[in-house]
Amino acid sequence: MRLKNKTAIITGGGTGIGLACARLFAQEGARIAIFGRRQDRLDQAQKEIGDAVVTIQGDITKEKDTSRLVETAVKQLGKVDILINNAGIFGGGPIHETEDAAWDQTFDINMRGVFQLTRKVLSQMITQGSGNIIHISSVLGMRSIPGAAAYNATKGALNQFSRSIAVEYGGQGIRSNSICPGMIETEMTEDMRQDTALMEEFLKRYPLGRFGKPDEVAQACLFLASEESAFITGATLPVDGGCTALL
Repeated sequence: MRLKNKTAIITGGGTGIGLACARLFAQEGARIAIFGRRQDRLDQAQKEIGDAVVTIQGDITKEKDTSRLVETAVKQLGKVDILINNAGIFGGGPIHETEDAAWDQTFDINMRGVFQLTRKVLSQMITQGSGNIIHISSVLGMRSIPGAAAYNATKGALNQFSRSIAVEYGGQGIRSNSICPGMIETEMTEDMRQDTALMEEFLKRYPLGRFGKPDEVAQACLFLASEESAFITGATLPVDGGCTALL
């Protein structure tokens, strides 16, 4: 019960890493508001996890939806102790072929929406005098691969955004950290993982010889969300099977 009496907002909470976090946080005593675009996935998550979960359907790029998310979470949970910024998309393609619309969409979801939601939650946390924000970034915020410039750039920006929060709000009892997963077996990576040759090449970059599971990222989130990490802020934690340890 490491999160007993704690509350959390988890974006992208109906699938993948977000859902794994919601399950684990509920087991550890937290009450959770999960946010996502697909109501059916949110309903499935609530049915699985139970009364510890409140569902709020919406789009991270729409400020009216993120405002409703924070308002509903505060109303139903009483406060917001933890924010997991997990919602995101993977944008690919060579730079010279990337359309403005595709670039903007990646930044709107992966950074602009995160900024707008975090700004609202920070106001609540400042009032409370405490808070904990965890950003689900990527190893591609620490290193780059070709054909993913927009995604690489957003995750690098997210790591810096997390550090900025840490140095600006630490004195008000608010912590901020990033987790940088490697290849994780989720819906977002499913299409990519169908390319057997590509995956064989990717595996050469993973000293542990396998890709990760959502639950393994959730365990790292739990550590950063708990008081066990009370003296950790501004950190960037790879959860990547050793991928970033390779040159």
